[in-house]
Amino acid sequence: MGLATSLHAVNASHASLAARRFWLERVGHGLLVGFAIVVLEFAYYYPLVSTPDSLAVASLVSLFLTWCGESVLLMLIVGLFERWAQPRLLGSWQLVFAVAVGSIAGVLAWQALVQLVLRNRFGVMVFSDHVGQPVSFSGIVLYHVWLILVFGGLATALHVSRARHAGMLAVLRAAELGREDSQARLAEARLAGLQRRIEPEFLLQILTRLEHLYEANPAGADRLLDELIVFLRAALADIRSSDPSMTAQQTRPRDEAFQMD
Repeated sequence: MGLATSLHAVNASHASLAARRFWLERVGHGLLVGFAIVVLEFAYYYPLVSTPDSLAVASLVSLFLTWCGESVLLMLIVGLFERWAQPRLLGSWQLVFAVAVGSIAGVLAWQALVQLVLRNRFGVMVFSDHVGQPVSFSGIVLYHVWLILVFGGLATALHVSRARHAGMLAVLRAAELGREDSQARLAEARLAGLQRRIEPEFLLQILTRLEHLYEANPAGADRLLDELIVFLRAALADIRSSDPSMTAQQTRPRDEAFQMD
């Protein structure tokens, strides 16, 4: 009971660490996507938000707040689809559906938080306030959904492609290891069979018989010796084919010994 409980606790700990790493990776991917969109949009709007005395830090912060939040929500929603499909990877249409749902739901949820709570209730200025252009809530949502779909879709497709490539490499590596293991077992089985055929006791009996035959029937002893040499040569050839590490140079002296006999 104690060992089983310990193993269960270790497995649960590993599963918890794997799940935590999974979600942290999705948050990191979302931050990277949001950062890419922030860089592009800030570069585009920089002449409108910058002044000789200011570098528009506040507008940059508002961009990070908006785009990184939406991108992280997108990746978390796609992560939910990935966890649902495990251990399989998302198919093409499943990936498109996950990105579409994540983009729409993420933008709607985050914009509701930013516009209705942070901006209207707490007075936090969003990027449209820094630009000075009144924009409707529906217009902001459509614009953000479009950008999140494009950048989030590209990032998710790249991630899934890398995961599939890594999975294919793992399958090929496992198949190669299995093939090598099968070859090693086959070689061991053949060598074990040869060892059973060439038992020391068997050779001792043959040599003892040869000794007695040379005293009573030299011609018969010569025939028996010839048969023993043929048998040992065949066994040696099988050993060579079963064990590639045994080269011709290693076995040549044994052949020469048989020929001398």
